Amino acid sequence: MLAKGYAALENVRVRELRCDGFSVRLHHNPARIKSTTAPIDQKSITARPCFLCLDNLPEHQQGILYRQNFMVLCNPFPITSHHFTIPHVTHAPQSFDRAVETFLKMAQDFHPRFNVFYNGPESGASAPDHLHFQATPAGILPVEKDINDRAKRLFVTRIHGVSVFNVHAAGRGIILIEGAHRDSVAHTLVNIISSMKNILSTPGEPKMNLLGSYNGTAWRVAVFPRQKHRPGVFYLPGDERILISPGLVEMGGIVVTPVEKDFHIVNHDLIQEIYKEVSVDAETIVKILAAASFR
Repeated sequence: MLAKGYAALENVRVRELRCDGFSVRLHHNPARIKSTTAPIDQKSITARPCFLCLDNLPEHQQGILYRQNFMVLCNPFPITSHHFTIPHVTHAPQSFDRAVETFLKMAQDFHPRFNVFYNGPESGASAPDHLHFQATPAGILPVEKDINDRAKRLFVTRIHGVSVFNVHAAGRGIILIEGAHRDSVAHTLVNIISSMKNILSTPGEPKMNLLGSYNGTAWRVAVFPRQKHRPGVFYLPGDERILISPGLVEMGGIVVTPVEKDFHIVNHDLIQEIYKEVSVDAETIVKILAAASFR
């Protein structure tokens, strides 16, 4: 499966789209169709065996035990080379609250070659019933250029050595956290997620994607608050349907289009509309930041 996945990567076709103040890359990769269209309703999840549970892995699949509680596995349907999935060794729902410290430690341990990321259970995770992270090579996501651009970062506050920014002109809402002390970064991140839950009025975990990295001295976490899992075009009938299901990679600027017609017809206007539809708006970002308990 992995060999076929990497063979598919060799044939991925790429188009760059320049949008208002940012760019994205379309990837036509038919091998990603299963992940893009994965049903995440409770009935479908209950009906299938969890493909991240150790007992259900393919017989020959091997992994590396990470910090006693996680397993590093090669993703057999990679978006890029060296794409890893990192599930918990026990079956428990995708929930960031119970793994904040692990996420930050993972970013540090995978430094300098990789970023780690998290898809919320209604924000791109194809296995919302099993806690897991993913890792891809650092520097491949177009959004990394956006969050590095100081002209796009509006300073919000600095507390306990952690700086918080509101990233503008990236086409989607992004809250950026930077700090050299892991505990302080974790505390700030938890406060922002708690504020998101209150402002967005979500009973459980708010819809979100997280991108984490470590540069040798400090952590950086980009938070993508979400209002929708999939855009309206995903549900259109027949040939009108466009199979784009945004997870962190798509929110990060690599938009996977497993269907060839979509690869040809998607343009910068549609990408901007999809980002606008699935992200929270600028006013909501301001409310989230204003309500966060920075102390």
